Amino acid sequence: MRIKAAYILEVGTLTIGEVELDSPKPTEVLVRMHAAGVGHSDLHAYKGELRATPPLVLGHEGAGVVEEVGDQVTRVKPGDRIMVNWLPGCETCPTCLSGRFNLCERLPETTFQALLLDGTSRLKTLDGITLKHMLSAATMSEYIVIDEASAVAIPQDVPFEVAAITGCAVATGVGAVINTAEAKPGLSAAVIGCGGVGLSAVQGCKLVGSNPIVAVDVLESKLDFARRLGATDTINSSQTDAVEALRELTDGGAEYVFDSVGSASTIVQALEAARPGGTATIVGLHAVKIEVAISPATLVLQNKRLLGSFMGSVRPRLDLPRFIGLYRAGKLQLDDLITKRYSLEQLPQAFEDMEAGRVARGVLVFNS
Repeated sequence: MRIKAAYILEVGTLTIGEVELDSPKPTEVLVRMHAAGVGHSDLHAYKGELRATPPLVLGHEGAGVVEEVGDQVTRVKPGDRIMVNWLPGCETCPTCLSGRFNLCERLPETTFQALLLDGTSRLKTLDGITLKHMLSAATMSEYIVIDEASAVAIPQDVPFEVAAITGCAVATGVGAVINTAEAKPGLSAAVIGCGGVGLSAVQGCKLVGSNPIVAVDVLESKLDFARRLGATDTINSSQTDAVEALRELTDGGAEYVFDSVGSASTIVQALEAARPGGTATIVGLHAVKIEVAISPATLVLQNKRLLGSFMGSVRPRLDLPRFIGLYRAGKLQLDDLITKRYSLEQLPQAFEDMEAGRVARGVLVFNS
């Protein structure tokens, strides 16, 4: 079938137009998309900063309605409202069996190569060029084909836009707090970087009862978002030394520091801003292709922990419904996290607004 999608044939070149989508195979489902989140991972792919290379269809956060299922699908049926899980663990490898589904051993050869789980694609341009599926999802298109492991059913009362961002930004930020760092209530926390993931981490800190919750960013607009979503204090690191300011606000350093940026400078800041015996958790991927200098003395002599958190250490089929449940219970302010909606054709503007800090999280909305 012909569908409209946002795709890149080469790094830095974005096309929004018609492509061909093949029918689902036996364990796959066809989904009519209603919403797709716009995240930095999509921008990194566009700029050639991720492992997966063009040509590919962008998008990894999304939600929609199942239209068709393969004859071996058992988890969802036509008409089901679903969110996209872009970490479809096999649930049988030793890593999955140990409970670390976000590190499934099949992901490096499939999802991280922008392929479906059988190592192939269902997408191509009208002139026959194969297009890969970003993170086994390719949600920035009118319809998608995904493995049934990538489809997680959602309740009727959950907006598609909320479900879309929960599948990555919310899961990554909230999961880093409650799964990776296992933050305890009543202790100080700081979040460096207040985009969609960082603001979700702020909400995770509020959820577990952290106090104070300090948000750090270089843009006042993002710090405003952080205050609305639970930060008790903010620091503009373009105007002051963030480490010194954090130490002053938290009486020597925060017990938990979450770095949603993951740049060479913020990784060092996170470790230095953690109090002796504290924990720095790195969530962002800005420095994924470079080396970062870390002081062993800071780790050893001050007994600090430096953790990595990939996708919030989530167990997708357990945690994604759990986060949706917290939203339905009023514990996560996910409606407030969505600050602007765009059409598919407005994706370049959505990228621009995200980079400029004009949105907490932008979402593409499809005509239904």
